[in-house]
Amino acid sequence: MHDSPTQPASLALMYHRMGSPLRRSLVRGQYVTAGCLRSHLRTLAALGYRPTTLAEARRAPGCFALTFDDGYASVGEVAWPILQAAGVTCTMFVVVDAIGGTNAWDVARGDCVERLADAAALRALAAAGMEIGCHTLTHARLPECSEAQLRAEIVDAKHRLEDLLGRAVPGFSYPYGAWDPRVRDAVIAAGYAYATATQLGPLTPDVDPFTLPRLNVRWNTVGWLMRRKVARAYREGAR
Repeated sequence: MHDSPTQPASLALMYHRMGSPLRRSLVRGQYVTAGCLRSHLRTLAALGYRPTTLAEARRAPGCFALTFDDGYASVGEVAWPILQAAGVTCTMFVVVDAIGGTNAWDVARGDCVERLADAAALRALAAAGMEIGCHTLTHARLPECSEAQLRAEIVDAKHRLEDLLGRAVPGFSYPYGAWDPRVRDAVIAAGYAYATATQLGPLTPDVDPFTLPRLNVRWNTVGWLMRRKVARAYREGAR
Protein backbone atom coordinates (compact mmCIF):
# COMPACT_ATOMS: atom_id res chain seq x y z
CA MET A 1 0.00 0.00 0.00
CA HIS A 2 2.82 2.41 0.87
CA ASP A 3 6.32 2.94 -0.51
CA SER A 4 8.22 1.05 2.20
CA PRO A 5 6.21 0.68 5.42
CA THR A 6 7.45 -1.64 8.16
CA GLN A 7 3.98 -1.91 9.70
CA PRO A 8 0.46 -0.58 9.08
CA ALA A 9 0.43 3.01 10.29
CA SER A 10 -1.04 6.41 9.71
CA LEU A 11 0.49 9.81 9.07
CA ALA A 12 0.04 13.33 10.41
CA LEU A 13 1.16 16.18 8.17
CA MET A 14 2.20 19.59 9.53
CA TYR A 15 1.45 22.77 7.58
CA HIS A 16 1.64 26.45 8.48
CA ARG A 17 0.79 29.10 5.86
CA MET A 18 -1.14 28.90 2.60
CA GLY A 19 -0.42 30.86 -0.57
CA SER A 20 2.65 31.98 -2.50
CA PRO A 21 5.75 32.84 -0.43
CA LEU A 22 6.23 36.49 0.39
CA ARG A 23 9.50 37.69 -1.09
CA ARG A 24 10.93 38.98 2.20
CA SER A 25 9.71 36.14 4.39
CA LEU A 26 12.26 34.38 6.59
CA VAL A 27 10.25 31.15 6.36
CA ARG A 28 9.43 30.93 2.66
CA GLY A 29 9.37 27.15 2.89
CA GLN A 30 6.32 27.27 5.16
CA TYR A 31 4.07 28.56 2.38
CA VAL A 32 2.04 25.96 0.49
CA THR A 33 0.01 26.92 -2.56
CA ALA A 34 -3.47 25.66 -3.34
CA GLY A 35 -2.08 23.59 -6.19
CA CYS A 36 0.52 22.04 -3.92
CA LEU A 37 -2.14 21.07 -1.38
CA ARG A 38 -4.24 19.43 -4.09
CA SER A 39 -1.13 17.53 -5.21
CA HIS A 40 -0.58 16.28 -1.65
CA LEU A 41 -4.11 14.94 -1.47
CA ARG A 42 -3.67 13.12 -4.80
CA THR A 43 -0.34 11.61 -3.72
CA LEU A 44 -1.67 10.40 -0.38
CA ALA A 45 -4.68 8.84 -2.11
CA ALA A 46 -2.38 7.14 -4.63
CA LEU A 47 -0.35 5.72 -1.74
CA GLY A 48 -3.52 4.21 -0.32
CA TYR A 49 -4.13 6.51 2.63
CA ARG A 50 -7.62 7.67 3.55
CA PRO A 51 -8.36 11.00 5.25
CA THR A 52 -9.56 11.16 8.83
CA THR A 53 -9.26 13.22 11.98
CA LEU A 54 -6.05 13.37 13.98
CA ALA A 55 -7.74 11.61 16.90
CA GLU A 56 -8.83 8.75 14.64
CA ALA A 57 -5.49 8.54 12.82
CA ARG A 58 -3.80 7.73 16.13
CA ARG A 59 -5.87 4.55 16.36
CA ALA A 60 -6.57 3.40 12.81
CA PRO A 61 -3.94 2.26 10.28
CA GLY A 62 -3.71 3.55 6.75
CA CYS A 63 -5.03 7.06 7.44
CA PHE A 64 -3.70 10.58 7.09
CA ALA A 65 -4.52 13.68 9.10
CA LEU A 66 -3.67 17.27 8.21
CA THR A 67 -2.61 19.79 10.85
CA PHE A 68 -1.93 23.52 10.57
CA ASP A 69 0.08 25.33 13.24
CA ASP A 70 -0.29 28.98 14.36
CA GLY A 71 -3.81 29.71 13.10
CA TYR A 72 -3.21 31.69 9.91
CA ALA A 73 -6.24 33.25 8.23
CA SER A 74 -5.08 31.72 4.94
CA VAL A 75 -5.88 28.24 6.25
CA GLY A 76 -9.58 29.05 6.36
CA GLU A 77 -9.51 31.14 3.23
CA VAL A 78 -7.39 28.92 0.96
CA ALA A 79 -7.01 25.41 2.40
CA TRP A 80 -10.42 24.79 3.91
CA PRO A 81 -12.50 25.14 0.70
CA ILE A 82 -10.14 22.68 -1.03
CA LEU A 83 -10.36 20.23 1.84
CA GLN A 84 -14.14 20.48 2.07
CA ALA A 85 -14.49 19.80 -1.64
CA ALA A 86 -12.29 16.72 -1.26
CA GLY A 87 -14.10 15.45 1.85
CA VAL A 88 -11.02 16.00 4.03
CA THR A 89 -10.92 17.60 7.46
CA CYS A 90 -8.01 19.04 9.44
CA THR A 91 -6.89 20.38 12.80
CA MET A 92 -5.69 23.96 13.20
CA PHE A 93 -3.69 24.82 16.32
CA VAL A 94 -4.11 28.49 17.23
CA VAL A 95 -2.11 30.92 19.37
CA VAL A 96 -4.89 32.07 21.66
CA ASP A 97 -3.60 35.52 22.61
CA ALA A 98 -3.01 36.31 18.92
CA ILE A 99 -6.45 35.37 17.58
CA GLY A 100 -7.47 38.08 15.11
CA GLY A 101 -3.96 39.55 15.21
CA THR A 102 -0.69 38.74 13.51
CA ASN A 103 2.33 36.45 13.89
CA ALA A 104 4.16 38.65 16.40
CA TRP A 105 6.64 35.91 17.37
CA ASP A 106 7.93 35.80 13.78
CA VAL A 107 7.74 39.55 13.20
CA ALA A 108 9.91 40.08 16.28
CA ARG A 109 12.77 38.35 14.50
CA GLY A 110 12.26 40.21 11.23
CA ASP A 111 9.70 38.12 9.36
CA CYS A 112 6.77 39.43 7.34
CA VAL A 113 3.42 40.16 8.95
CA GLU A 114 0.71 37.55 8.33
CA ARG A 115 -2.91 37.72 9.44
CA LEU A 116 -4.27 35.18 11.88
CA ALA A 117 -7.86 33.93 11.90
CA ASP A 118 -10.22 35.94 14.08
CA ALA A 119 -12.77 34.63 16.58
CA ALA A 120 -15.67 34.68 14.13
CA ALA A 121 -13.68 32.72 11.55
CA LEU A 122 -12.62 30.13 14.12
CA ARG A 123 -16.20 29.62 15.28
CA ALA A 124 -17.36 29.21 11.67
CA LEU A 125 -14.58 26.75 10.85
CA ALA A 126 -15.30 24.71 13.97
CA ALA A 127 -19.00 24.64 13.12
CA ALA A 128 -18.11 23.42 9.61
CA GLY A 129 -16.11 20.48 10.98
CA MET A 130 -12.56 21.73 11.43
CA GLU A 131 -10.98 20.80 14.76
CA ILE A 132 -9.45 23.79 16.54
CA GLY A 133 -6.57 22.98 18.89
CA CYS A 134 -4.37 25.01 21.21
CA HIS A 135 -0.88 26.25 20.31
CA THR A 136 -0.33 28.03 23.65
CA LEU A 137 -1.20 31.57 24.65
CA THR A 138 1.74 33.47 23.08
CA HIS A 139 3.77 30.92 21.05
CA ALA A 140 6.32 30.65 23.88
CA ARG A 141 9.20 28.18 24.10
CA LEU A 142 7.63 26.11 26.86
CA PRO A 143 10.76 24.51 28.38
CA GLU A 144 12.00 28.04 29.18
CA CYS A 145 8.81 29.05 31.03
CA SER A 146 8.37 29.38 34.78
CA GLU A 147 5.62 27.36 36.46
CA ALA A 148 3.27 30.35 36.38
CA GLN A 149 4.03 31.02 32.71
CA LEU A 150 3.58 27.35 31.87
CA ARG A 151 0.14 27.34 33.46
CA ALA A 152 -0.88 30.42 31.49
CA GLU A 153 0.43 29.03 28.19
CA ILE A 154 -1.15 25.59 28.61
CA VAL A 155 -4.09 25.77 31.02
CA ASP A 156 -5.36 29.33 30.71
CA ALA A 157 -5.05 29.16 26.92
CA LYS A 158 -7.18 25.99 26.86
CA HIS A 159 -9.92 27.55 28.96
CA ARG A 160 -10.01 30.75 26.90
CA LEU A 161 -10.19 28.84 23.63
CA GLU A 162 -12.96 26.60 24.93
CA ASP A 163 -14.92 29.65 26.06
CA LEU A 164 -14.50 31.20 22.62
CA LEU A 165 -15.57 28.08 20.73
CA GLY A 166 -18.17 26.80 23.17
CA ARG A 167 -16.73 23.30 22.98
CA ALA A 168 -13.92 21.16 24.39
CA VAL A 169 -10.39 21.55 23.02
CA PRO A 170 -8.69 18.13 23.13
CA GLY A 171 -5.54 18.86 21.10
CA PHE A 172 -2.33 20.75 21.84
CA SER A 173 0.73 21.54 19.73
CA TYR A 174 4.15 22.46 21.13
CA PRO A 175 5.51 25.69 19.58
CA TYR A 176 8.82 25.05 17.80
CA GLY A 177 8.30 21.38 18.69
CA ALA A 178 9.94 22.22 22.03
CA TRP A 179 8.96 20.12 25.02
CA ASP A 180 10.49 18.28 27.96
CA PRO A 181 9.05 15.94 30.62
CA ARG A 182 7.85 18.89 32.74
CA VAL A 183 6.03 20.44 29.80
CA ARG A 184 4.53 17.12 28.71
CA ASP A 185 3.27 16.45 32.24
CA ALA A 186 1.68 19.92 32.35
CA VAL A 187 -0.16 19.24 29.07
CA ILE A 188 -1.50 15.96 30.44
CA ALA A 189 -2.53 17.57 33.74
CA ALA A 190 -4.40 20.30 31.84
CA GLY A 191 -6.74 17.69 30.40
CA TYR A 192 -5.65 17.54 26.78
CA ALA A 193 -6.16 14.21 25.02
CA TYR A 194 -3.07 14.45 22.82
CA ALA A 195 -0.23 16.75 21.77
CA THR A 196 1.70 17.05 18.53
CA ALA A 197 5.45 17.52 18.22
CA THR A 198 7.63 17.99 15.13
CA GLN A 199 9.79 14.88 14.95
CA LEU A 200 9.41 12.82 11.79
CA GLY A 201 7.67 9.48 12.04
CA PRO A 202 4.43 7.57 11.45
CA LEU A 203 1.50 7.27 13.83
CA THR A 204 1.63 3.74 15.20
CA PRO A 205 -0.47 2.17 17.99
CA ASP A 206 2.41 2.45 20.46
CA VAL A 207 3.32 6.10 19.78
CA ASP A 208 3.19 8.47 22.74
CA PRO A 209 -0.11 10.42 22.34
CA PHE A 210 1.57 13.48 23.88
CA THR A 211 4.47 13.66 21.42
CA LEU A 212 2.78 12.71 18.16
CA PRO A 213 5.18 12.78 15.17
CA ARG A 214 4.38 14.69 12.00
CA LEU A 215 5.69 15.17 8.47
CA ASN A 216 6.75 18.80 8.02
CA VAL A 217 5.29 19.83 4.67
CA ARG A 218 7.14 22.54 2.73
CA TRP A 219 6.44 24.47 -0.45
CA ASN A 220 8.27 21.88 -2.58
CA THR A 221 6.97 18.69 -0.93
CA VAL A 222 5.19 17.44 -4.04
CA GLY A 223 5.24 14.29 -6.16
CA TRP A 224 8.27 12.11 -5.55
CA LEU A 225 9.45 14.40 -2.74
CA MET A 226 6.24 13.69 -0.83
CA ARG A 227 6.67 9.97 -1.44
CA ARG A 228 10.26 10.15 -0.22
CA LYS A 229 9.23 11.99 2.95
CA VAL A 230 6.59 9.34 3.67
CA ALA A 231 9.19 6.61 3.25
CA ARG A 232 11.60 8.51 5.54
CA ALA A 233 8.87 8.73 8.19
CA TYR A 234 8.63 4.96 8.25
CA ARG A 235 12.41 4.60 8.47
CA GLU A 236 12.54 7.07 11.38
CA GLY A 237 9.74 5.23 13.13
CA ALA A 238 11.61 1.94 12.83
CA ARG A 239 14.67 3.26 14.71
